[in-house]
Amino acid sequence: MAERRMRRGEGHATPHGETPYSPTSLLRALTADPYSVDPLRQDEHPVESATPPDNRRMRAVTLLLAVLLGFAVAVSVVDLRQEAAGADSPRALLEEEVREVRAETDLLEDRRTLLEQEILEAQEEVLDTADGSSAERIGEYERAGYGVSLTGPGVQLTLDDSAPLPSRPGVGPGTVNRVTDGDLQIAVNGLWAAGAEAISVNGQRITETTAIRTAGSAVLVDFRPLSPPYEITALGDPEQLRAGVEEAEAGEYLSEISTRYGIGLTWTAGEELSTPAHAQGTLREASVLEDPAGSAPADLRAPPPDSAPAGGEDQEDTP
Repeated sequence: MAERRMRRGEGHATPHGETPYSPTSLLRALTADPYSVDPLRQDEHPVESATPPDNRRMRAVTLLLAVLLGFAVAVSVVDLRQEAAGADSPRALLEEEVREVRAETDLLEDRRTLLEQEILEAQEEVLDTADGSSAERIGEYERAGYGVSLTGPGVQLTLDDSAPLPSRPGVGPGTVNRVTDGDLQIAVNGLWAAGAEAISVNGQRITETTAIRTAGSAVLVDFRPLSPPYEITALGDPEQLRAGVEEAEAGEYLSEISTRYGIGLTWTAGEELSTPAHAQGTLREASVLEDPAGSAPADLRAPPPDSAPAGGEDQEDTP
């Protein structure tokens, strides 16, 4: 009987002789050789493939799910872009803040101009009650301190950034060579050396203490940002100014950056060019100036002896 059972299970024998359906045989096989269990059970009970059926219905469902997923992604992207471009986006808030600051700056500039005009009117009223030479002296001081605008013949030297340089096909426009603060400094110094009487850059009067610097990508003149093109106005003999610059080192430098880097360089002569007045500091306090000897100022002294009132020879002169 046992032999008959063994013969029936000859095709399904295990390492220990039990039939593969016996729990004991499975435990023994797992303990002895775990890798032989899966092939054994697979031969006896083949597992059907878990791959979903490939038919028209499943294809339609898959296509519908893909369309719905793409639509949801597109809607999400549009919503994010609308939020980024909305009125409450960080970029919009920064732009609005910049506009408000610019408007406030314009108001302050207008108020400063109005106050300066009021100061000039009050100064004229005071000068009208003083002697005639006071107005002339103040005018000389203002011209020496760049406190008045000047108009006359001169030249206008314009420096501008280069056009986009040629680039490789398909890459887009190339780089742009920009006018630097050093270029403006050399041009202004060259005009001073050529005999310019007054110079301004984009409406900013240049003095001995004017600073021309760069902050980021902006050129500052007296801490005021300027944008290209930079128009340098110089008063004087037009021919003398241009020849004086072109024949000096400044002219060689400007010619080189124009031909080598594409910087725009233009000369224009004029008979009625203007340079604005330089902003003057506010006078907060003043005191009477005394001479080194410690005596009173000349306008407070007593009349000289020849104009002293008649009072006898014993009258002493006031030192």
